[in-house]
Amino acid sequence: MRNFKLILFLIFLFVFTSVNGFAQITEKEALSRFVSAGMAYKDGQYEEAITKYTQIIEGGLQSGAVYYNLGNSYFKKGDMGRAILNYERAKSLIPRDSDLNFNNRYVSSRINRYSAGEKINFLDRTMKSYIEFYTINEMVMILVGAIFVLGMVFLLSLYLNWPRSFIQGMAAFLSLIVMIYAVGLVVKIQYARDLAVVVTAAESYFEPRDDSTVHFKLSEGMKAKIMRPESNWIKIERLDGKRGWVPLGVLERI
Repeated sequence: MRNFKLILFLIFLFVFTSVNGFAQITEKEALSRFVSAGMAYKDGQYEEAITKYTQIIEGGLQSGAVYYNLGNSYFKKGDMGRAILNYERAKSLIPRDSDLNFNNRYVSSRINRYSAGEKINFLDRTMKSYIEFYTINEMVMILVGAIFVLGMVFLLSLYLNWPRSFIQGMAAFLSLIVMIYAVGLVVKIQYARDLAVVVTAAESYFEPRDDSTVHFKLSEGMKAKIMRPESNWIKIERLDGKRGWVPLGVLERI
């Protein structure tokens, strides 16, 4: 499976460097650091692996394989919060990777929880599973493709003697696809907006002051929504609906 991750990263490098010319790190440098980081990880030098994976990302090249391996390195180091943070970042790029999803669930099961988690009904859970199955780019491509095919069907129907029932059926089917993926894309963007992961266990306060009353606790690896910053504080909303203030540095955006 490690070789598969390397192949995945090589494919990403080829596509990214073919399309983008603004990366601060070259393909050769990125590949060298990726392989070197993997060797450091294998030798138990997790801090070195973290440094090299982070250099790739800061150099402008981000891929699911890099974030996944970075998450593994943080987990081996014992930093559960940043492990989950990078697993979540990897999920936005390779959401159906079985190793990634297994590791994310495993690490999440090992942390202390101070809330019952996100409260969602069956329909919301179904929608969440649907939008997490795709990346944003995949949903955009499917949406654009469906719109293109819908337009082609309309144009061809003007020149070809197709039965009206066939045209209406195709138009209805493609319109449904467009609607499903358009709604899914909007929901996915809204859900991911301002979503963050707690990287350091902390307490949340009623007000943005050190002498304020503690409202609730935050465990590392927990997700929360960033509402607004104020000085050295951030107002957040836990996924169970509770709101409070935490110091800067407690969370990092996904």
